[in-house]
Amino acid sequence: MQASVTVISTGGTISCRPERDGSLMPAASSRLIAAAAERASVRLSHREYASVFGTALGLGELFEIVSLACRALEQPQMAGVVITAGTGIIEEGAYLSELLNRSGKPIVWTGAQHAARDPDFDGPRNLGGAIRVAAAREARTEHCGAAALVCFNEEVLPARDAVKVHKSSVAAFSAGEGGALARADEDRVVWLRRSLAGRQFEVDRLESNVDLIPLVAGSDDRFFRASLEAGARGIVVQGFPGVGMICPGVSSAIARALDRGVVVVLSSRSPHGRMLAKYGGEIGGATLVRAGVLLGGNLAPAKLRIGLAVLLSVSQERDRLSSLAGELWP
Repeated sequence: MQASVTVISTGGTISCRPERDGSLMPAASSRLIAAAAERASVRLSHREYASVFGTALGLGELFEIVSLACRALEQPQMAGVVITAGTGIIEEGAYLSELLNRSGKPIVWTGAQHAARDPDFDGPRNLGGAIRVAAAREARTEHCGAAALVCFNEEVLPARDAVKVHKSSVAAFSAGEGGALARADEDRVVWLRRSLAGRQFEVDRLESNVDLIPLVAGSDDRFFRASLEAGARGIVVQGFPGVGMICPGVSSAIARALDRGVVVVLSSRSPHGRMLAKYGGEIGGATLVRAGVLLGGNLAPAKLRIGLAVLLSVSQERDRLSSLAGELWP
């Protein structure tokens, strides 16, 4: 039986067409998918979820999209699912897929940096590569270690590590210190390494009341107060560059959040390396961990927010959350 791949399109630059004033707006992806189907060596089906910019998708929409993909993967003949989206949301959507895809088959995210009107439109190449990856037997979790992938500019990256590092280059995404898992060459997918095995969860909803608060020189508690007043269940703090440090103006706010039972996770602006409970004093990571703050390992702050939203949907019990967090971002 010929393998099948489903493409779920959501919009983004890969679907954009020019308006009368020259600005770009997402449009239907049917022509792009039809052209890809002619070139593909697998049976291709298509579902148009939306035609919006990636940043218009909230946690609720991302959960629906990933749930659609997971249901499609329940079909025996389905080898994998490709999701096309605006590049601004791929990091978060792909990592949510990594946490929720329990099928063993791949969910592959892709998009484009240039629109169809541009002579260097990268959409067809990225989409074609993503389809080849989704159909590849080696893309299954048992082989590559990842439940979700990002395919962009011929590179295949684990969703856990994929970060958009360039605003406009076609080489937009990087997997940082770990590097690419594979290359989506024109004739076949060449695998280079295996990803760190992840953990997947079955949830019927997401705890969407999770905030991300970045810190800069002189930050105070105003954003923490707003978050707590809005009933936040979790807060990811993007601390200063390094292994774990905040500033004096927010230490009392973090203490208040912990007293209210809010889960607080500390991350860093530094893109590489992992968090450490190293420094003491009022603002050091070691002190914060003793107070109950969780460290975010080597995961990017926006992905920590996605992970915390999933974990809070699994359990509200403090020790259980701490144990699961240690598995997801060691």
